[in-house]
Amino acid sequence: MDALISLGWLGIGLLLNEAVDISPWLARRILRWAAHRLPDIDEAREYEEEWTALLDERPGKLLKLVYALTFILPALQMRRASLGHLSWPRRLARRHVFLWSGPRMLWSMSLLGLVSTGLQMISERIPPGPENDPLFYWLSVSASALMAYLSLGMMTAMRVLRRQKRLAAAGDAQAQREVDLWYGERGTARRDRAQ
Repeated sequence: MDALISLGWLGIGLLLNEAVDISPWLARRILRWAAHRLPDIDEAREYEEEWTALLDERPGKLLKLVYALTFILPALQMRRASLGHLSWPRRLARRHVFLWSGPRMLWSMSLLGLVSTGLQMISERIPPGPENDPLFYWLSVSASALMAYLSLGMMTAMRVLRRQKRLAAAGDAQAQREVDLWYGERGTARRDRAQ
């Protein structure tokens, strides 16, 4: 049994030694792969040469591999940015901001407020009892979630409108059009009188 354990440790040591020996080769392959994720071929070659030169400056075999691994995510982000793609969290955030900052904002807030208030009123009329508890909790939690989303949307809308006002005050024509859309002629006249 002891001989088997000793052979196992010897095998693991040999595998680790081989892994350390091939790590510089693997690091170069990773850098080449990361550089070729970029859409422009000439730019990819330039990045590959630059990154390889940086890799050669690093001491140690495993450190080179770890250093090369740090280039994968930035290379993919550069590719996504150069192609104009957005990650799903950013797309989701933009949709949320669009929903709460576009002309549909008032309709969305009214509808969510109406639905959440209705759900709360319905949940108050449910007779108490263990058989009705799931329905009561479901309606109450749904109403609370809608109200929380409504509050989040209102905060987002206020932040976007404040930002548009600052940009309009700085002279941005697009922001000025959006502020005029939101506040109309009365808002523009009131703002002009204040100045």
